[in-house]
Amino acid sequence: MKFSLLALAALGLAMGQAAASPAQQHPFVHRPNAVVAPVDIKTSSEFKPGSLYNSQRLIKVSEAARPRWMELEDILVLRRAGVKFMDITDAQALHKPASSFDGETQYPSRLPTKLVHGKEVAKAIEGLTTQLYGDVLRPFTAFHNRYYDSENGRKSSQWLQGQIQGLVTASGANVSVAAFPHRFPQSSVIARFEGTGAGAEETVVVSAHQDSVNQWLPWFGRANGADDDGSGTVTILEAFRVLLSRGFAPSRSVEFHWYAGEEGGLLGSQDVALAYKKAARKVVADFHFDMTGFWKGSEVIGLVSDHTDPESRALVKSLAETYTRLKTKEFACGYGCSDHASWNTAGYRSAMAFESDELEGNTNIHSPRDTVETLDFDHMLEFSKLAVAFAYEVGYDSTN
Repeated sequence: MKFSLLALAALGLAMGQAAASPAQQHPFVHRPNAVVAPVDIKTSSEFKPGSLYNSQRLIKVSEAARPRWMELEDILVLRRAGVKFMDITDAQALHKPASSFDGETQYPSRLPTKLVHGKEVAKAIEGLTTQLYGDVLRPFTAFHNRYYDSENGRKSSQWLQGQIQGLVTASGANVSVAAFPHRFPQSSVIARFEGTGAGAEETVVVSAHQDSVNQWLPWFGRANGADDDGSGTVTILEAFRVLLSRGFAPSRSVEFHWYAGEEGGLLGSQDVALAYKKAARKVVADFHFDMTGFWKGSEVIGLVSDHTDPESRALVKSLAETYTRLKTKEFACGYGCSDHASWNTAGYRSAMAFESDELEGNTNIHSPRDTVETLDFDHMLEFSKLAVAFAYEVGYDSTN
């Protein structure tokens, strides 16, 4: 790496040294103090890229374009230009013709056409608060970055898994929490409520991504990642906490996923979706939350219209109108926009909720400016309500 990049990296480090301490913390939160200590970016393993890019990667930038083998420097050019892409190197089986959700599905699941769990959802929503958001986000964003192909990515993933496990342990619930490893250091994390009814072999997925990246210097630039996607991470974590507290026992199995490597081209979610497809898992739908904390203009829930299916979108719209104070507004997100696309490509239903209907509204992301202080926790709470409602209304199979 050229000296000019090292100089820029040092500047990025200096821009993001300080991290605020919350006044109160949930008892399960353990702050990653080591990550804010001064380090030498030229020698510390935390600021060195892993081996993922030692060879070329197969990159796809649109449905129509043929994938191309690219070096890391070429991929960085795409990232800096704001071009969305999917790195399909290790998941090429997902990208065969006619594999996406278009009628010829991997699993033609049934979604509820009526909402019948209003009482249970209302009681659960009463338990939601914004306290966990700050208590988890402040230490989570204290990692210099959560770059997936680095030690920071590995450590932040392990820390997040510890917080999830801490919630489960405190609740006494029989819920599993496991790392899903990848060929890069950061692991995805999956927590599973085992189904208790005839539909237990079916799986409902609620998801977010955990990694963060600096647009210009991915492996050692400062990337707090509070909104992208720390906000989605804690949005579904708060929903998960409340479900634990309510003794949630769905008839279908319900999983919460925190994906690694989304910023690298949906790496983690593609691995998970491919594994589930190979195992012939009956995935009912994935409901993904990527960025839930920043908005301007009209306060709405953005609903991604492309690389999703109309039935899932209709359900989310109904859930929002019934259980939140906000309306939905559809918008196109583009190819490789976020992890819902991996499930759509695999032939499963998917939907994605976004903080607004303006994709480029938050100009702080992928930089040291993406801090907790820029987020609206009350806005995020509406998305936690959505996650809770989705878990109840889809997790309890009322379609028979």
